[in-house]
Amino acid sequence: MILKDATQINRKEFIQQFSLGMGALGASMFFPLMAGANNLAKTNNPKDILILGAGLAGLAAARELDKAGHKVSVLEARNRPGGRVSTLRNPFPDGLYAEEGAVGFSSTYTQSLKYIDELGLERIPYPLPEKEVVYYFNGKRLEAKLGETADWPYELTEEEKKLDPMGLVFKYIMEPLPEENLNPDAWDQPPLIDLDEISLYDYMKRQGASEGAIKLVQNTQWFAAEPKETSGLSMAVSDFGLFMSGTSFFVLKGGNDKLPAAMSKQLGDKIKYNSRVTGLRESDDKAFVEVKNDAGETEYQADYVICTIPAAVLAGIPFEPALPVLKAEALQQLPVLDVTRSFFQTNKAFWLEKDLSGAAYTDLPVKQITPYTMSQNPAENPGILESYAMGKGAKALGKLEKQELENKLLPEIKKIFPEIGDHHEDTYVKAWGEDPYALGGPSFPAPGDVTKYLKALQEPHGRFHFAGEYTSILRSTMEGALRSGANVAKAINALKG
Repeated sequence: MILKDATQINRKEFIQQFSLGMGALGASMFFPLMAGANNLAKTNNPKDILILGAGLAGLAAARELDKAGHKVSVLEARNRPGGRVSTLRNPFPDGLYAEEGAVGFSSTYTQSLKYIDELGLERIPYPLPEKEVVYYFNGKRLEAKLGETADWPYELTEEEKKLDPMGLVFKYIMEPLPEENLNPDAWDQPPLIDLDEISLYDYMKRQGASEGAIKLVQNTQWFAAEPKETSGLSMAVSDFGLFMSGTSFFVLKGGNDKLPAAMSKQLGDKIKYNSRVTGLRESDDKAFVEVKNDAGETEYQADYVICTIPAAVLAGIPFEPALPVLKAEALQQLPVLDVTRSFFQTNKAFWLEKDLSGAAYTDLPVKQITPYTMSQNPAENPGILESYAMGKGAKALGKLEKQELENKLLPEIKKIFPEIGDHHEDTYVKAWGEDPYALGGPSFPAPGDVTKYLKALQEPHGRFHFAGEYTSILRSTMEGALRSGANVAKAINALKG
């Protein structure tokens, strides 16, 4: 898929070229960001640095500081790197895999591209549905190809009836955005900062969107999962920003976890897995980290510590001295997007026999459905239909036992794909809200949160520095996580003491 320059593309071209729907990527974190950072200069003042978390932010910080000549150690609570970049393989037959975390990259992901190219990883185009997609809204089942309109079962204006979901996104979100939106560095200046005062819902209403149009966007676009609780600024900068300057979308061949796997391989035994942080304190000249691991309780010390642990998890770890009031409040109060992803394995990709893509958008508890197939003979080999649930409903689903979840969701999937009962073999569930090392999906600031909290989240606390997608204006993105880690590494590399 090729997109023209943002200043040249018109509505018709946008709908034709970008009719995939952002929901098709799930919370794929594929939006463009600022230009990538250069490599750090070699230090003449090597420091002992401890990094908490081997997600993308932690790995980026470790990679940059290690190459600059610092002594680096990484503590990771899980038994693997990557954090919320996670590819599922083991539950499925050989050759079949799915992403339970971040899904796609953009050609404008400069920091991602830097690492992907340095590590020799192979990119493949993002697989967009070519066959028909199923829509199920208000009890009505529809089939249409992406980019095509349909008889949407919502009360829409005559003009809205002529548009598909992405046409509505362009009309009510993309087209009215100020040109300053192309510069994420301008987020804290008018007119962008003013968008933090309103929700995505309010923003669309101001542009003239009907209730039906907003509902259609909500049920087809991941970023609109909670339109009344989403900051207009976060939506504008993180979910769009420089996006229109991108030329293509891609994934990594073999799974997106190839990136954190390759980054961690170069760091080797500098990463300590199964190491859960339980306390943080500092003296005049050192920082100390209390850890529980397989050997028991251990204390590490370093000149500086970089915290890349998710905000909701970090909020439960005591600091001594205590964090500033606003920073502590930000960690505790910053909303996250609840995400529960349920993978229904089938004995074959039966939907292909019906000339369907397997993708679906619904107002049912299953929400969005994404198909996964094998590269060879997909119609005859096992496949996966993934239910991608976001928002309040996702939290409730995540608390169900596997059998309870199957009993709830399979009858709903049957409304979309009636043959599922004849082909379903097993189910795997990833409830990010129930993961003790995540406690939810990506950060999802509400109106006013960016203005109130972002700079406080970015500020160091003594010898403790902070990185992660929630410390970036471009929340919920892989690039944001990588860039935050690289930026903190640059700041520490420049310190004299």
